[in-house]
Amino acid sequence: MKQVFSKTYHKKFIEYFNIKKNPSKIETDFYKKTTKYIKYIKWIPGLRMIWIWNSISMNSATQDSDIDLYIVSNNNSMWFVRIMITFIFQILWVRKTPKKHAWRFCLSFFSTLDWMDFSNFKLENDIYLYFWIIYFKPILDYNNTYNKFIEQNSNWANFSEYKDVIEDNKQYIKYKKPLSCAEDTPSDKFISPYQEKEDKILILLNNILEKIFLNKTIKHFEKIWKPYGVIINDNLLKFHNDDVREKLKKELL
Repeated sequence: MKQVFSKTYHKKFIEYFNIKKNPSKIETDFYKKTTKYIKYIKWIPGLRMIWIWNSISMNSATQDSDIDLYIVSNNNSMWFVRIMITFIFQILWVRKTPKKHAWRFCLSFFSTLDWMDFSNFKLENDIYLYFWIIYFKPILDYNNTYNKFIEQNSNWANFSEYKDVIEDNKQYIKYKKPLSCAEDTPSDKFISPYQEKEDKILILLNNILEKIFLNKTIKHFEKIWKPYGVIINDNLLKFHNDDVREKLKKELL
């Protein structure tokens, strides 16, 4: 049976997080900054989508908020996309650090297209994850990835009561274009030799970077005692060591 939470639970969620109906100046300024800096990474091969989530997307940000991004790549491109974005934001001095986090980008959530389905890590009656998805704000959306994201998660959750919110989220998309991507191309459609070669090079670079950084990432995870909420694999990187979903279930359900 699909998970669904009524308007009554939505009201509780809104009150708990002090969610405003419309973005205030502070959220608007966060969106402007995000749009500005995504301009420097929108060209990265394999990039498919960038969302803002958490307090900013819920219209409950403060001056101390950081900018949480969820970034989706093509299959076999996640590590390449992650390293490129991290490197560029580091150079631009806008990446979150342990000592500086306000108004900086938190790069803690990446997945491939095949792992946009959050049933891979949902809890039973996961009210936080449910409304988390509803409030995601897409800023960059290539090849209708946002619609595909909603479709994948509709396999386990019923969002029919919140179609208006999901549709309203699309107004935040600033970078949008169709892609000529091999994995989205029907098998009977011709793929140019140039495109095929480009895809093979990207996959090769991704595999090299994964071999370099995956073990380092896992070792760091083990070093900090494997906090609950962190997921590390070939298709999903979720570095949320302050996962509050169990706590929210007890307080809101």
